[in-house]
Amino acid sequence: MSVWAHPDDESFLAAGVLAAAVRNGQSVICVTATRGEEGFQNTDKWPADKLSDIRTAELEAALKILGIHEHHWLNYRDGRCCDVPIQNAANKLHAIIKRVQPDSILTFGPDGWTGHEDHKTIYKWVHEVVRGTDKDISTYSVVGTPQQYHKYLKPADEALNIFFNIDIPPLTRAKDCDICFELPEDICRIKCDALAAAPSQTEALFKKFDRDFVRQAFAVETFVRSK
Repeated sequence: MSVWAHPDDESFLAAGVLAAAVRNGQSVICVTATRGEEGFQNTDKWPADKLSDIRTAELEAALKILGIHEHHWLNYRDGRCCDVPIQNAANKLHAIIKRVQPDSILTFGPDGWTGHEDHKTIYKWVHEVVRGTDKDISTYSVVGTPQQYHKYLKPADEALNIFFNIDIPPLTRAKDCDICFELPEDICRIKCDALAAAPSQTEALFKKFDRDFVRQAFAVETFVRSK
């Protein structure tokens, strides 16, 4: 199971792990808190008043590419997750977890990866619900590696302000990560296709950098187990 704040979080941060799990015959569930209606980048192409529907369709396309058939919206407002009473959100997540019985959850860490308040809030919700369940669920928070950051993510950040609300994302050496998945070439292609399925968010990335750079920038997915 993976829990994210906005459409495309799953593709940027965990598409490889999720697609590989699907291929292995595992049950894969994705949960998204908001429809990303505040994530406008080019309102001439993707009008603000239509962005919720646009990003909903983009996520549906990405999940189809990844082979994920079970998805849940929490339907909170983009940018306002911190206003939701934590127990309300935890109850929604608990209902999903009780039904699907995941053995592991991929999500954000307390830093929110980019420092986005919605991302940080998702971590709090997941932490709260896992702490309150009787089931032994392993929870993993996304991190980057120093090599990945300095070679690829930092140039992308300097060009596109990816880490807009944090100086440097959380970095952990690959050998110290609990999950360090170097995406096989075919899985990497699937991930790039999923990213390209969200042009309202990724068109600038693919215009600024060629597909090979994008592939290499996101060709390793790393997580540490939450304490």
